[in-house]
Amino acid sequence: MKWRISIYLLIIILVIGIIYQPFVKKEARESITFFPLDNAFSFKEADTNLSFLNGNSSSYDLLWKVNSETSERVYLRQDIAMIYENGRLNNKMTEWKTSAVEIDLEKDVISSIPGLWEAISYHQGEIHLSEEKYRSVQRMSNDYLYAAKLGQSFSSFKIPKDNTERKAKNDLDEKTNKYLQQTLTQTTNFYQIDINEYYVISLESLTDYNRKPLPGFSSSKSQEIIGKLWEGLYKNYFVGITTKNGQRVSPIGSSMPFILISKDKKYLFVLFQTTNGENIQLIQYIS
Repeated sequence: MKWRISIYLLIIILVIGIIYQPFVKKEARESITFFPLDNAFSFKEADTNLSFLNGNSSSYDLLWKVNSETSERVYLRQDIAMIYENGRLNNKMTEWKTSAVEIDLEKDVISSIPGLWEAISYHQGEIHLSEEKYRSVQRMSNDYLYAAKLGQSFSSFKIPKDNTERKAKNDLDEKTNKYLQQTLTQTTNFYQIDINEYYVISLESLTDYNRKPLPGFSSSKSQEIIGKLWEGLYKNYFVGITTKNGQRVSPIGSSMPFILISKDKKYLFVLFQTTNGENIQLIQYIS
């Protein structure tokens, strides 16, 4: 009887191990790690696209697509993507592939309020040149879309074509900018930060620095800072935010982060508010 029970226990343990093992490996592997960039590798394609699917009198549906392709197959391909509605994180998606070139992501996004939609993606490849020599390739992409009820039903545009669309754009820009500037003021006041001592960049406008350097830095140093910034954003924002009481909360509903780079080039802050309005500050030292 004891022998039979032992066999049953062993089978149960093996089954649990087989079921649980992939999740352990996946959780342990899914973290962005920046390595020095390898200029021999590049992205053939890195795109974020927002398009309007349909709208009625009460709601509308957007299609959010992200795709990227590296010049060569790399050890690990990874994309993370976030979409903001009027300055607040509405949704996110990510994918990881080993020994891959291409990643394609797609998601429907539904809303019932007029919105300025801003999507940003970080595309990365981890390259293993040898067992001890790792390198990276990276790129960012973004897109935007205005959705408003301009008649009997919702419709969308990127560039306004008439006075009605221009007014809708101005209203949504004003609403979004007012909210984001409010979060910036509240967080800098809370942490007693003199904003004049920093270069201020919103997360969405970070894509401007794909090819041009960050203020005060060389191109190579800028790419290193950006890579490490996304490493930190993934761990401390994308997968979850740690509040002051140690609770881990979802980033959905939180404000778009601002990046504050100190003019003495020693560190940067990432500032944002959770969906409940709690001020959050992350710090990254620049070596």
